[in-house]
Amino acid sequence: MATDIPLVTVIIPTYNCRRWIAECLDSIKSQTYPHVETLVVDDGSKDGTVEWLRSEPRYSFARVHVQPKNGGASVARNSGIRMARGQLIAFIDSDDALRPDHLETAVEVFRRQPQVGLFCCDSTMIGPEGELLYGGRTWHEIQSEIKNYPVATGLRGVGDIFLFSNCFPGFTLRREVFDAVGDFDQSLFPLDDYDLALRVAGGGYGVYYRHRPLALRREHVGQQSGSANTVRVCRQTIRTLELALERNPGLRASLGRDARRRFAEVRVEMAIGRVYAGEIAGAAGSLLRAAVSDPGQLIKVARLGGRRLQRFTASA
Repeated sequence: MATDIPLVTVIIPTYNCRRWIAECLDSIKSQTYPHVETLVVDDGSKDGTVEWLRSEPRYSFARVHVQPKNGGASVARNSGIRMARGQLIAFIDSDDALRPDHLETAVEVFRRQPQVGLFCCDSTMIGPEGELLYGGRTWHEIQSEIKNYPVATGLRGVGDIFLFSNCFPGFTLRREVFDAVGDFDQSLFPLDDYDLALRVAGGGYGVYYRHRPLALRREHVGQQSGSANTVRVCRQTIRTLELALERNPGLRASLGRDARRRFAEVRVEMAIGRVYAGEIAGAAGSLLRAAVSDPGQLIKVARLGGRRLQRFTASA
């Protein structure tokens, strides 16, 4: 680390999120870590976000950059990286927020473990009005139960991340990591964060996960990674996993059957999404591909209920 008190640049891409961005910025202003640069990158908002921010004295601490055209969150983040002055760069979307000790915790990890290139954490799930969702259970707790995959604080390797991704809010990286592994890939959005974590780990940098909800992740209508976009997200997940196998030639062999199971899990999720979208024939195809990779995935489908399972087999 270049200094004992590194500057942390917090990059906040935003697009038509005036409703929530104040809460996000308040969470940055409330950080217990003192050496912070805040950069808002507006991706062509049409809801008055930029004008409102520039007229609010309480948010004068945030530098506002307006993109020349709407290019997507990954492109906005990459623009922020190029403008950032910090040795560490943290990311939070404008509809999410950080807990007050998030940056202090991340900086301490980087200080103690020079091999770490990426810090990530758990997130509390909230709704549009800030209400707790899922009884207060966190993102990793829910996903760990669904996938029957234990999670704990510590370093994670590329194989571990391949099998179980991290929640994005609060991703914090050393600046030099981007020079080594590249920026966010908009073509993989909203799996650009997952792809980045796989590239960081595959590039030999440590990925450190803190099993504490140091961020707030908001679920709402229109969210790019929300349930309404399940099929598209699953397609992007498969692309991201395939790229990880291409970049890490020994990964498929080291994971063996677990790699096939990972793809099968995603295809089951895609099948479920297609059922809800009324795409029964497509759902059956996704289900059959999952069963070929990992027959045990049929147990998950059975949990959907007998009637839906009959619809799957009838369409097949």
